[in-house]
Amino acid sequence: MTNKREAPNKLAKWLESYPRPMKKIEFADKLGVTPSYVTQLCRVDYPWVSRDKALLIAEITKGEVTPNDLCGYDPSQAQTG
Repeated sequence: MTNKREAPNKLAKWLESYPRPMKKIEFADKLGVTPSYVTQLCRVDYPWVSRDKALLIAEITKGEVTPNDLCGYDPSQAQTG
C-alpha cells in the first residue's frame, strides 16, 4: 500500500505556482512558524500538521490546500456503506 502522504505535495505546488502567491518566509510568518518548518512541509514526506495549523494553511491558501491534502486523504479511495 502506498503512503498517501507521498503524493505530490499541494502546499509546495501552491507556494511555487506562477505567479507566486507569496514567499516561504511570508507564509511562515502568517502561519506562525519558522521558514525551516515550511521547507519541511514542502517535502514529500512532510511532518504531520496540527488541526489548527491545517485550518490556517487552508485559510492562507484560500482553500487551495485543504486539511485533507495535508493528511493524505483521497475521497476517491473512501469506502462507502
